[in-house]
Amino acid sequence: MANVFTEFEKAVMKQPDDPCVTIEGKDISFKGVYAASKRLAKKLLEIAPGDSEAELNIGLFAPNLPGFYVGYFGTLAANKVTVPINFLLNQSEIMTIGMHSGLRIIIASGPLYEKVTEMAKALPIKVLRAEDFLNEDPVPDDLPELTRGDDDVAVLMYTSGTTGTPKGVMLTHTNLIENYKSVIDVYPFTKEHTFVCVLPLFHSFGMLAMMLLPIQLGSRTILVPQFQPQKLAEIFNTYTRCIFFGVAPMFQVLGLLAKSKGLKYEKLELCVSGAAALPNDVKNIFEDATGIDLFQGYGLSEASPVVSLNLPNQHKPGTIGKTIRGVEVQIWDDEGNRQPNGEIGEIMVKGQNVMKGYYKNPDVTAQTITDGWLHTGDLGRLDDDGYTTIVGRKKELIISAGENIYPLEIEDVLTSHPAVKEAAVIGVPHPTRGEDAKAYVALHEGAEVEIAELKQLCKDKLAAFKVPAEFEIREELPKSPTGKILKRVLQSELAKG
Repeated sequence: MANVFTEFEKAVMKQPDDPCVTIEGKDISFKGVYAASKRLAKKLLEIAPGDSEAELNIGLFAPNLPGFYVGYFGTLAANKVTVPINFLLNQSEIMTIGMHSGLRIIIASGPLYEKVTEMAKALPIKVLRAEDFLNEDPVPDDLPELTRGDDDVAVLMYTSGTTGTPKGVMLTHTNLIENYKSVIDVYPFTKEHTFVCVLPLFHSFGMLAMMLLPIQLGSRTILVPQFQPQKLAEIFNTYTRCIFFGVAPMFQVLGLLAKSKGLKYEKLELCVSGAAALPNDVKNIFEDATGIDLFQGYGLSEASPVVSLNLPNQHKPGTIGKTIRGVEVQIWDDEGNRQPNGEIGEIMVKGQNVMKGYYKNPDVTAQTITDGWLHTGDLGRLDDDGYTTIVGRKKELIISAGENIYPLEIEDVLTSHPAVKEAAVIGVPHPTRGEDAKAYVALHEGAEVEIAELKQLCKDKLAAFKVPAEFEIREELPKSPTGKILKRVLQSELAKG
């Protein structure tokens, strides 16, 4: 039976005393993380012995700290489902996820423990501190046998939908195991590699590439809770054979730092950019300054998440690479017909990495998966060599520095202002973040409002990364004969300058 915790256990048995995670120079061994996870599992089984939704789904609210590992594997060791929560969301967004997934138990780590405890005061929620299980207490040896695995859900990962409401992506044990094993196949990774983690572990990209992958290899992961370029530069010149997965803005800053300080990241071996488009100028800045190749990959939460990668032995600049083992990509038109090479259409993905579905949302699941093929919402084309190039997005999703922004969610906030009659939000190009959101609003007759007031409203209601970078007030917004706002007209105006 494929089980993520069992795979972790195998890694522990191979190198129990080797460092699993390092933070601020302090190592925690594979055995240490394993022991803490089993202590947590025992506690979870004491307070949630059943398999009802409230007992099965366990929230995980943690930054890049060892506590994330403890919460993640402790949940799986107890035959439960891990529900990582994006702590950058505001309180109402977090509450929505909690209610949808039926959370009654949350594991919190570091400074987030106090935040969660405060939020949970008036709610029937039990909060556990992950660090409390990183102790010297005996390791439980009487945990029940693992019964979940294969196509059972291991992780419930929330991502906003096109309506702005969260969708719980159900990733199975098989999804995750097959995905990281396929990534291992495309590069000569060894346990001597050092993985440097700035990507948030609550994102599928960070979880798989920076936690599950190195664990399978028996490698050390250095946790960096926030992007600190100077600290990264020190790590890249200290630890052996560094592997760094990041997003484009990080590589731009690291490139500029190397150029301005004359730095060479001597022990940085492999760099992969994902989560958002990699602009050519960012790639050039980094490579020119460091002499290190920067490769682009592609994935999405619904695909566990890795779909394709450019790597040293096979790469083509400007593309998202070739698919990893066990994953297929096709290009379809709007009628579901496969397109020939060179033709643009929707990128469709099939393989053991494709999610089980959206939690408690069968209708949207059926719309998203057709005969095992995942609709990505991205538009692209395949070439004769098997490389895929993304040309745009079918959905209105805006991706800014790797964070998903859904226009309708912002539009709902803006139209909640009494002066605003209607609103439209579109993505506008940004040189390093890929895109920013721009909001257009039309006011009720005779109404007045300052842009600063609208911006503050968004700051109050939304996570910081969702607040539009630009606002524009117009008398009217362009509409179709049926009254639908024509965002393509706004996009066309921007393109014309």
